[in-house]
Amino acid sequence: MTVGVYDSSKVNLTVDDTHITGLAADTFISFEAAEDGFTHAVGANPGDVVVSETNDETRTATIILQQTSPYVKFLDNIAKEKRMVPVYCMNNNEPKEKVGGTMARIQRPSNKSYGKEAQNREFSIVIFDYSEE
Repeated sequence: MTVGVYDSSKVNLTVDDTHITGLAADTFISFEAAEDGFTHAVGANPGDVVVSETNDETRTATIILQQTSPYVKFLDNIAKEKRMVPVYCMNNNEPKEKVGGTMARIQRPSNKSYGKEAQNREFSIVIFDYSEE
């Protein structure tokens, strides 16, 4: 029997070569493709199928920080400055993974909300040269 072990503390996030801390609980980072890898069309005759490649390799990373993270202001400022920055997520669990890219831009500063308990801050980052290792 094989038992896998996952430890979220072994997942590291860097933005503009800065290690980001204060990640929220649950899913604190995710990567989503902009589009499906292809579309297809079926013709009038049986077996007539055309597959069209989309060729869009961009991804949107969603990063969720705790309200008290010292990096909320850091990411807000990068968004306001409209800067391109490298963004990488390294999973040092097994199997090891490194995803991200050197050309990314934060879409907007985080929304702010306040209540009885601390509220998370969410950032959407488009990665234009996404890669996986």
